[in-house]
Amino acid sequence: MPFPDYPIPADEDQRLRDLQRYGLLDTPADPHLDRLVQLASAVLHMPIALVSLVDQDRQWFLARHGLDVAETPRRMAFCAHTIAGDSILVVPDASQDPRFMGNPLVLHDPQIRFYAGAPLKTPKGHNLGTLCVIDKRPRNFEPEQVELLELMADLVMRELQLRQLGMKCPVTGLYTRPAFFQFGEQEVANARRDQRPLSL
Repeated sequence: MPFPDYPIPADEDQRLRDLQRYGLLDTPADPHLDRLVQLASAVLHMPIALVSLVDQDRQWFLARHGLDVAETPRRMAFCAHTIAGDSILVVPDASQDPRFMGNPLVLHDPQIRFYAGAPLKTPKGHNLGTLCVIDKRPRNFEPEQVELLELMADLVMRELQLRQLGMKCPVTGLYTRPAFFQFGEQEVANARRDQRPLSL
């Protein structure tokens, strides 16, 4: 059964550039973020909790609890819908929601039913991804649970910002040499992929 495509945020190009500037994709596990997803799972009584980053064609899990896979295609990602808005997305029963009822993640393992995701918004206003919680059974999400998820998403974003600060010189505010070369390589790869000129 086909399922609707995900919405593209109005700021998609800048959002993807901001995501690259955080240098988070395909990095090793972070114990601080691992603890935060464990906390989200325990406090909200959900078997699955994730820090999901939405890249151009995939969602990649920077931290995960209760799920073995490291990424999924963006077209299947509930979080791809969340980042198109500015507030928490709550799906009480995905099997009854027209956006998700045909999604392979609903029809097959992990058989998602409940989903709640809070956007991870940068100071520039771009949503990098989400802190989300998932259950394999339908359920309701109370207002106090929404508030707790928002608070924990703020803590996740604080950790991401601290990581980014570590990539900059504390005196000049400019990126360090390793970060500069990392981002330079990404820009060259993007320019080659899109067949557009690049200059420095």
